[in-house]
Amino acid sequence: MVRSTICAAGVAGIVVGSATADITDFSSLQHGQIIQASTFADAGMLIEATNFQLVGAMPMVFDTTFINTADPDLQGPPWAGGNLPTDTILGNVVIIPENLVDANNDGIVDSPDDEGARPAGELTFRFADPIASFGFDVVDIEGVVQELTTIDFMADGGIVGTLSFDDFDDAQSAFYDPTIAFGNNTINRVQPVLASTFGVAGFNSVVINLGGSGAFDNVVTTVVPAPASVAMLVVAGAAAGRRRRD
Repeated sequence: MVRSTICAAGVAGIVVGSATADITDFSSLQHGQIIQASTFADAGMLIEATNFQLVGAMPMVFDTTFINTADPDLQGPPWAGGNLPTDTILGNVVIIPENLVDANNDGIVDSPDDEGARPAGELTFRFADPIASFGFDVVDIEGVVQELTTIDFMADGGIVGTLSFDDFDDAQSAFYDPTIAFGNNTINRVQPVLASTFGVAGFNSVVINLGGSGAFDNVVTTVVPAPASVAMLVVAGAAAGRRRRD
């Protein structure tokens, strides 16, 4: 794992106002490695996976640079399209696995593959400290699947905002991004979604309700300043359960 702290403006196309952003990737992990509760503890983040087809599923790492894997749709470069260059070397991503077969019992799944059922399941990111924004890179969100994929932003157990991947394609949506092009074997960067968009100071967790295949990397977050973290508890109580859909 690599976690870097940057001045967000102007770095790798990631902009979160003038705030300092943390980027967490999966570069130090192995292809097929199961992500445990302790894996990202030092980054103050817990990643969980729910597979609607596989009881006991856990989030897993997939190396996109490998060839002859169980899922060529997650292999690249080259990529078939998207708003990142087709020669982008992404490396490791996190998936909801379709199997947990580990013959050596070493925490490394023999043939990692993402769940392709529709819907596939949920990928949840929980944070020790409230975050003010959340962004990511995403691979292989197909057109038919994006209609079923949503993101829930939560504070203290309640949903304070929800958006659909369709919103990124909808020119009438506040989340519209004309650079994003979903499809098979595509690679896209989703710019950080701000908690202030939903009228709150921060999120405690983010749940990606994945409508089918897909993988994620370069999770970008900004931490809510300490005074705002306290205020968030009050604001979130009033906003919990409210959904936003433009």
